[in-house]
Amino acid sequence: MARRDDRWRDVDTQLAELQALRRQAAVHRSFVVDSLGPRLDALEQDVLNLSGQSEPHPSHARRIVLFAQERRAMEQHDLVLRQRTDAAIGSALIRLRGMAMSAELSRRTPAELRGACGFTRVMISSVSGSRWIPDTVRIDDHADPDAAEFDRFAQDGNEIPLSRQMLETDMVRHRVPVIVRDARNDPRTFKPLIRVTQSESYVAAPIMTNRRVIGFLHADRIGQPSEVTEGDLDSITLFASEFGVLFECATLRERIAAQRAQVCDVLDDLNDELRSLANRPMSPAAMDRTSSPWSTATRVDDHRPLRAEPLTDRERQVLDLVAAGATNQSIARELVLSVDTIKTHLRSIMRKLRASTRAEAVARYLQLRGPVEDRK
Repeated sequence: MARRDDRWRDVDTQLAELQALRRQAAVHRSFVVDSLGPRLDALEQDVLNLSGQSEPHPSHARRIVLFAQERRAMEQHDLVLRQRTDAAIGSALIRLRGMAMSAELSRRTPAELRGACGFTRVMISSVSGSRWIPDTVRIDDHADPDAAEFDRFAQDGNEIPLSRQMLETDMVRHRVPVIVRDARNDPRTFKPLIRVTQSESYVAAPIMTNRRVIGFLHADRIGQPSEVTEGDLDSITLFASEFGVLFECATLRERIAAQRAQVCDVLDDLNDELRSLANRPMSPAAMDRTSSPWSTATRVDDHRPLRAEPLTDRERQVLDLVAAGATNQSIARELVLSVDTIKTHLRSIMRKLRASTRAEAVARYLQLRGPVEDRK
């Protein structure tokens, strides 16, 4: 009799533990039906087994009611948490939408996902061909004492081959999220990274643009009593799908901005040349000449000596790139100078060479420089 009473007390203790874990899960914003539900089912089965072995215990019916109440509490907890998490993900994506650059968007994403879903750690990675490159981890304060070790791992430029047996390879091939419940013993996990992160379980989802996987999001709950669940998998899947759209838009904006800058650079150069041509005094005899612009540019100043002021080394570098067809912006990038500085050099070059256009300056420069054989 005493032994049976001990077993009933053990049931009560386990039920109290489950209730405490559910309340704690509310603090960590973790889902419970997936993790605690099976334990509650097993506990209820134990009660049924105990009742079938002997006369019904006086409090048997009360415990069955308590189990039903706890199951409803777990379901209500997950329902409310799902609504709050989805709202938090929406708010996080709105904040990320304000990021102008794709690099800043990637840098901010782990912290936003962690804050929205209650994860302890979130890692963002890139995929390049058959390589997986872990990049950035955002960690809850004091949650991971070994965070510096991961930073060293990422900064060392570790590229992980996407072998056939890896879960991440499945994410690339099938574009599906994954949940890992035993990272250390699962043969499909990359053990060197698991040793660095000390992760016991995690969820991960692919980041896609144009139906192509360009990266991953990984998240875990290290330091929390709660394990990752199917609810966490739903959260990271939702976030990753929307983040892929934001990232694609950001990269498109960057490409458009770069192309716009190139076009503006060309138009700016053309405008400068047209303004110079319009302000240049021309004689009636010069206006009657109908030969090519190249021959006209040299004939107008035939009466002047071709010798010009010496160009500096920097000016020769600029003019060599102009002769190769480079725009002001591309010259600035090549020489690590500002576009305004390049324009200043070009004005000096045109003054020294007595040229009114870029084309005329290049022609005079090539004429003064002479053939390659003469300069050896």
